[in-house]
Amino acid sequence: MNTLELKGGLTEMIAEVDNKEVLSHLYEIVSEIISQAANYNQELSAEQETALDRDIEASFLSENLVEHKMAVKRMERWLKK
Repeated sequence: MNTLELKGGLTEMIAEVDNKEVLSHLYEIVSEIISQAANYNQELSAEQETALDRDIEASFLSENLVEHKMAVKRMERWLKK
């Protein structure tokens, strides 16, 4: 499919949905994808690169490691709706 066909197909599919909750969820997903695509090619400033490098190095330090069970427990709040 070309771009125009894809856009038309998406529009037709969305037009068939009457459930507000589903439409809201679709809106969130599409907004996030578009946002990520727009930010994908952004360059980091020198300060941001330095901070990122520092944080990556810190992630390998044993005192910063978290056991799997603890990580899962911490993430539970995002996994439940």
